[in-house]
Amino acid sequence: MAIRNFVTGKNVPSDRTKCRYSGNAPFGYAFLDGQLVLDVKEHLIVRKILKLRQSGRSTHAIADELNGQNLRPRFAKKWDRRGVYSIIKRESKNKN
Repeated sequence: MAIRNFVTGKNVPSDRTKCRYSGNAPFGYAFLDGQLVLDVKEHLIVRKILKLRQSGRSTHAIADELNGQNLRPRFAKKWDRRGVYSIIKRESKNKN
């Protein structure tokens, strides 16, 4: 199926429709040959975050738990509630 450019009305070549990512991958994921793939080690932490949230823990309590277990985010010194919340929000969006 061809994809049309809504501005020009022309078909977009199929090689331009293939997704290639740049920048930093979200926590729990990595780039492999320009494609987003699961980072197994980080995804275990993501699963832990979701499990703690399902058990009723607040984002602040989850951050404290991760910091207490010396589980670090990729680019920060420690977890905070905003980082935990962004993972919960992203994963719940991906689930739907």
